Amino acid sequence: MKASLIILILALILPLLLWADEDTEFNYTFIQADTCCSFRGSFRVNCQAGNLIDLIYDDDKISEYSLGVKSLELVSQGEDWYEVAFTYQDLLVLENRSVWRRTLNRDENTIDFELVSNWNNTDIIPEVLSSTGYYQLKSENDECLVEIFQECKLHRGLLNEVYFKRVEKEGTQFLRVFKEFIERNCD
Repeated sequence: MKASLIILILALILPLLLWADEDTEFNYTFIQADTCCSFRGSFRVNCQAGNLIDLIYDDDKISEYSLGVKSLELVSQGEDWYEVAFTYQDLLVLENRSVWRRTLNRDENTIDFELVSNWNNTDIIPEVLSSTGYYQLKSENDECLVEIFQECKLHRGLLNEVYFKRVEKEGTQFLRVFKEFIERNCD
């Protein structure tokens, strides 16, 4: 009895000890209501916001922190904005192509993004009706607080719940990859 209690306690505490730093690496919240969801994540890096904004906005660097992208294509650009097409492929048969407009606001240290168009090669993938968000950078002493926010609305469908679970999981993976990208590249 005593040995099984010790094993149970170790089984509950060991994962907390092994992955404690992983949970404090960044903060995030995921909220889902009906056919809408929002994801907000943040972390701190040793970099100034002014240096970081150009790194994040650079369209040549997006593939370095985008998860699962098969291809990227710059579609159009203007002063302080551009549109980029992302193509994703999953399970060799599911394909998605989405075009996003990214707008730089240097005065506010933000990059806003908005879904311009979205196409799936099958009806299995839930249809995203709209999505917007931003990257916001705030200098705090020698660090920068990086905040990412995104919200989206889906067409009502049978697989929305599965899709939302995947969005939350990929959101946390993105935060980790994005933070590592910044730490490798920020001067």
